[in-house]
Amino acid sequence: MKKRTVIIASEEVEVDIVRSSRRTVALYIKPGGTLLVRAPWYVPVYSLIQFVNQKSSWIRKQRERLRHVQPVAGTMVIEDGAKIPFLGKEITVCVKHGNGGSTLLKDDCLCVSIKGEPSAARITAAVDSWYLDEAKRYFSSRTPELSALHTGVLPQPESVGTRKMKRRWGTCHSNGTIMLNRELIKRDPVLIDYVIIHELCHLVHHNHSRDFYRLLGSLMPGYRELRQRLQYNKE
Repeated sequence: MKKRTVIIASEEVEVDIVRSSRRTVALYIKPGGTLLVRAPWYVPVYSLIQFVNQKSSWIRKQRERLRHVQPVAGTMVIEDGAKIPFLGKEITVCVKHGNGGSTLLKDDCLCVSIKGEPSAARITAAVDSWYLDEAKRYFSSRTPELSALHTGVLPQPESVGTRKMKRRWGTCHSNGTIMLNRELIKRDPVLIDYVIIHELCHLVHHNHSRDFYRLLGSLMPGYRELRQRLQYNKE
C-alpha cells in the first residue's frame, strides 16, 4: 500500500493506494478522513490522482462527515500504559513479566502478564484475546436476561455467538442464532442492550418493517438516540 497526499479544497489529504486484480477504481473515506483508493495494477498513479481530483466535491463532503469519527479500536497496537475502552469506560493496560500468561481486570487496571519479552505485538494479542473472552461471557449472559425481561414478547435465541465484524454490530440468523460484534464490549452497556434487543426483535420480525420498529420502540422508546450513537457503523 502506497501513501501519498493530494490537495483538495486547499487542504492536504492523505491518500492510501491499494492495488489488486480488480477491474475498476473505487474511492473510500476511512474514519478520521484518510482517502483510500482501490485500483487495478495497470492504472498509473497520475490517472488515479486525476480521478481523485474529479471527485473532489464528493471527497470533501465525505471527509467532513467522517473526520471526527475514530477508527475501530481493535486495529490499534497496544502497549504498556495504553488507555483502552471497556463497557463504556477507560481502563489502563498494566504489563508485567510472568511465568505464565494471564490477563485480569482489577479496578480500572487491566493487568497483563507476559512470559518473555513483552513486545507490543504480544501485548496486543493478549488484550485482543481478553476482549473476546469478556465479550463471549457478557453477551451469553446478558442476551437471555433481556429476553427473559420481556417474556411473552421476545423469544429466547437458539444460541448467542461472538466474533469481530467489520460492518455490523450484530446479526440474527433464520435458525434463531444471534451473532454479536466483539467490538461491542468496548461500548456503554446501554448501547449493548440496544443492539441485543434489536437482534431479539428480529426473532419476531425478520425484516426492518413498520411492525419491527413498532416492537423495538415499545421495548426501547429511546432507540433512535441510541442508534445515532452507533451511527458510524451499521447495526
